[in-house]
Amino acid sequence: MKKKTLLKLIFTVSCLLAAYCLLNNRETMALNQLAFQNIEALANGEDEGNTDCFGRGSVDCRGYHVEYKISGYSLE
Repeated sequence: MKKKTLLKLIFTVSCLLAAYCLLNNRETMALNQLAFQNIEALANGEDEGNTDCFGRGSVDCRGYHVEYKISGYSLE
């Protein structure tokens, strides 16, 4: 009789521990989301699609030395 009670107690505790671990899995989800954002950023590269270059100077812009480089503007 004590053996069955002990097995039931162990089973109940293991179920509660599993439920606790599943509910606190949100931190891992956030890490996975961050990892996907990093992968996407690395895949995009350093494209200078929305960049305008003006003048002559010491700033690199698309392989040329310019005075002003304007980039990063969008409506998003």
